[in-house]
Amino acid sequence: VRANEVLWIGDTWITIPGAQHTRVRDRARIANAIGPTEDYNIQAAPYATMAAITDQYNRQAASATKPRVVIMDGGTFDTITGNGSDASVATAASGFRDFLAKVASDGFVGHVIYFLCPEVPGIYGVAALRPLVQQACAESAVPCHFLDLQPLWDGHPEYSSSIQASEAGALVIGEAIWKIMQDNCIAQ
Repeated sequence: VRANEVLWIGDTWITIPGAQHTRVRDRARIANAIGPTEDYNIQAAPYATMAAITDQYNRQAASATKPRVVIMDGGTFDTITGNGSDASVATAASGFRDFLAKVASDGFVGHVIYFLCPEVPGIYGVAALRPLVQQACAESAVPCHFLDLQPLWDGHPEYSSSIQASEAGALVIGEAIWKIMQDNCIAQ
């Protein structure tokens, strides 16, 4: 898997502060999984709903460089804008299921790594969303690796900065994703 075939999609939990993906990239460079100047394909954007995240994927899937690995978050902007309502949680979970079905039908992605942000003040609906996206990931036709950040965040308020990951939190995310990649021989 070439570096530009590893696609990062999602919202600000991918882009802010940014060390999430640079930590994984740096680990991959050290392990010679990618070249010393190569980088991953980052298509994430702030305030992205699951529909917008699916569009991020679709744009890359329509290009000459097909994604073979997808690393993503998503769904919580849907729940934030819906104040954590049952309807907003259902919309986010349904969007994630639809996304996984689309990825499976396209046939070129070998792995999805999905991480769910922790329950931090200002992000509503995470607890209700967790079992739904975890189940969708487990039932996915494409191997989907679910990373729940809540256990990593418990007892570590320094991992968050407002409703985003802090630099310290971003490094924790990057290390956890790299571990999944190594344990499952993803893009190695």
